[in-house]
Amino acid sequence: MQENFKVAVQRNNQCGYIEYDQASKTVKVVFDDAETRQIIEAYLAAEHVIRVAGEGLLDFKDVTIRPAASVDNLKTALTRIWGKTGVHVDWSRPVA
Repeated sequence: MQENFKVAVQRNNQCGYIEYDQASKTVKVVFDDAETRQIIEAYLAAEHVIRVAGEGLLDFKDVTIRPAASVDNLKTALTRIWGKTGVHVDWSRPVA
């Protein structure tokens, strides 16, 4: 059984987290502030075109990503969430 992926997030000095269930491919946002929770949920529900690195240092390609499709897609989408929503991902902060 695969363990769920969890990552801490924060916005306006408030903290929460995002949890991805790999078995059911669902995303759960835990954040006390309803507005922030809705912003994150809307971002993660949408399809995004993201430029990702290819094989070389200067090789980039546009990839269409659905964040809930896989944990790798979610992680890629989270690398761009700050610029789109102002939500900061705390990659190194553990989530219990």
